[in-house]
Amino acid sequence: MARGAAGAVASGHCLATDAAIAVLNEGGNAIDAAVAGALVLSVVCPYACTLAGDVYALVYDPAAGVVGLNGTGRSPAAVTRERFTDGIPRDGAMAVTVPGLLDGLACLLASHGTFAWKRLVAPAVALAREGFPVNAYFRRNLEDRKSLLARDPGAAALFLPAGVPLAEASLFRQPDLADILDLIADEGAASFYHGTVADLMLRAGAVAGWLVGRDDLAAHRSLTQKAISAPFYGHDVWTMPPNSYGATLLFQLLALEECGIAEVDPDSAEFVVRGYEARRSAYKAAGRFIGDPEQLEEPLRQLLDQAIAARRIDDRHRMPAESLDRCTTNVTVVDRQGLAVSLIQSISAPWGAGVVLPGTGILLNNRLAGFNNDPASGNCIAPRRRPAHTLAPCMVTTRGSFSASIGTPGTVGQTCTLAQFLARTLACRDDAMNAIDRPRWSVDFQGRLIVEETMSEALRADVLTAQPEARTMPNGWISFGSIKMAQSDHGQWIALADHRRSATAAALN
Repeated sequence: MARGAAGAVASGHCLATDAAIAVLNEGGNAIDAAVAGALVLSVVCPYACTLAGDVYALVYDPAAGVVGLNGTGRSPAAVTRERFTDGIPRDGAMAVTVPGLLDGLACLLASHGTFAWKRLVAPAVALAREGFPVNAYFRRNLEDRKSLLARDPGAAALFLPAGVPLAEASLFRQPDLADILDLIADEGAASFYHGTVADLMLRAGAVAGWLVGRDDLAAHRSLTQKAISAPFYGHDVWTMPPNSYGATLLFQLLALEECGIAEVDPDSAEFVVRGYEARRSAYKAAGRFIGDPEQLEEPLRQLLDQAIAARRIDDRHRMPAESLDRCTTNVTVVDRQGLAVSLIQSISAPWGAGVVLPGTGILLNNRLAGFNNDPASGNCIAPRRRPAHTLAPCMVTTRGSFSASIGTPGTVGQTCTLAQFLARTLACRDDAMNAIDRPRWSVDFQGRLIVEETMSEALRADVLTAQPEARTMPNGWISFGSIKMAQSDHGQWIALADHRRSATAAALN
């Protein structure tokens, strides 16, 4: 935990936190700091996000309230359901959607930033060129996916030198990526979509076999979306509308308040079981409305409005299939003026497509796996659509004023990690750091209840009595997430980081 009077940052890597705090220290605002931190994350956490990733952000502006930025990319025009009747690829160059990260960051900077783009790209350039030490989490992700990376010559050369994963504490340099970042620093994010960098990627992509065309890159635009919210025990909780799964967080909170979660001991089996049941109800109620925003955003908003008005959710629907998202990272910032941001970015699965575009150092996403090929689904694969994302930034306001900026990775468990944290802190009045540290429940990739092994034997036995199919998983397993939070506290700012994964917090006085 870190406390300061002039701002606070929490992120998924110490170097990103350092970059963000340096910007705040130089007089930049929360958006400037978050953009610098996000660019660093795209260099130092390639297992989670690269320049080929996507981004969502919620911004709290004291003058305008909460606004949302959807920096996710669409499927290429060449992608059709007929092309993938045998299944949507989960990796390889054909699994790529148009990367949205850079345009999303540039849009954030244009709307709320104060610093020059080149200054904010500089820390990422330096870390790509000069290198940084491989930490234990980076190394563990390499070990888990080395067979994927070994298939692609560019990925193998970069991440598996001499045929073995980079060693922990070794210095990792990415000279090709540094050159690309230099171009982006000089020419702006637009270069990635219809400039020098786009030309380099298109030539390399033709060799790699991706489906992204020149028109796909040039047509990409981020979306400014009105954030969605729901009341929860005297506070308003905000997140992103479709194509984000964020709405399922709000439906969980509505279900938890309806069942009186504030009266439940947060360290009891009843708290776990009610949370799990709320998660299932939320996905049944809202899951069919998570997909391309052009089709599904307005129906979802109407459904949410109805649920809030009725003070109950309609869960008489089929449980949707769980998402295939697997790896994410995030940064939260608040500055001395009270401007705050919750930003989350991802390439979908760890190491994405497992393909590095030759000569660029850019590891590709595998976001196409976020679609299904069910023609009756609003998330069916089709040309120029945005797929469903588990990414769900979160903001809390109290009587219209900023209270907290929160985010977590955690694949299928993101929204239930956020829901149980908010239930502990807002409903049960638990201390935020204690709420982060306490043993957590989540779901596996089939949506089944799991609990952390640090949970006491007695509590696990009680959970198993109520939910016999529940399983114990190692502390810090992927869907338990890693909360980062920046919050207001009596005129000061506090940053909190959940050490289930690589994460750090810092504050400025």
